Amino acid sequence: MNPASYRFLLGSFECFCLSDGDWDYPLKNFFVNVPVKRVQEALRRHSLPIDYVTSPYTSLYVNTGEYQVLVDMGAGDHLAPRAGNLLHSMSSAGIEPAQLDIVVITHAHPDHIGGALDEAGQPFCPRARYYISQEELNFWFSELSAAKASERFVSIARQSLEPIRDRLTRVEGESEIVPGIRTLPAPGHTPGHMVVEVSSGEALLLCTGDTVLHPLHLEHPDWLSIYDVVPESAAASKRRVFDQAAAENALVMAQHFPPFPGLGTVLKNGSGWKWEPAEVGGTS
Repeated sequence: MNPASYRFLLGSFECFCLSDGDWDYPLKNFFVNVPVKRVQEALRRHSLPIDYVTSPYTSLYVNTGEYQVLVDMGAGDHLAPRAGNLLHSMSSAGIEPAQLDIVVITHAHPDHIGGALDEAGQPFCPRARYYISQEELNFWFSELSAAKASERFVSIARQSLEPIRDRLTRVEGESEIVPGIRTLPAPGHTPGHMVVEVSSGEALLLCTGDTVLHPLHLEHPDWLSIYDVVPESAAASKRRVFDQAAAENALVMAQHFPPFPGLGTVLKNGSGWKWEPAEVGGTS
């Protein structure tokens, strides 16, 4: 049985990694410019399956003591039954959607925004304020999105965002959402993709969204996935975000890194970085 939630403390903040499920991807989707045998050799060294990539879908909850914040809303029913389990995971952690003050949207891909609405088509967090980058919102409602993303991705983004437009706060550049939580631009995976920085006292966490999708993208920075809309910008964001994580010894919450909960640290290693998974206790 897959774990639903993992609780940890960051300074004085209570945090949960919340599982929305997972999905299996062909190797060519995650490593489009690398010979399959080379990818399989790397996966074998890490004792991972060599015929596909299992990608966890993980959201982050932070209780600062004053605000309850959720980063991303899972896939909803768009990838059922493997994904769409966020509400169950929240319940297992004692978190009610009605309690949430803020939802930060790292980007509007289906596995991050597909759960935005409940079964009645209403925002599943009824009192929350939603934060998204202005550039991300502009992209998904532009003609350019149809040229850069699949019709399904565009449709889900628009269907999920339109009903919450009056609750959206558009952010630009580095923005403080509430004390201890900031958004940092990390464009490339999508034009307005963001990273969420959480700090409490001396403790620092970077929720990196889809800046990279797999630890092998850290070991081999030139290995690319098919999902980055602007690859050149994605490469620059990767370097900036993970150089910061290494330099500041930040805890990293990588939303797609196996296994759940995707927590760890990075060390600079030549032209890339080495992923060091955190030692985690029991999950619920």
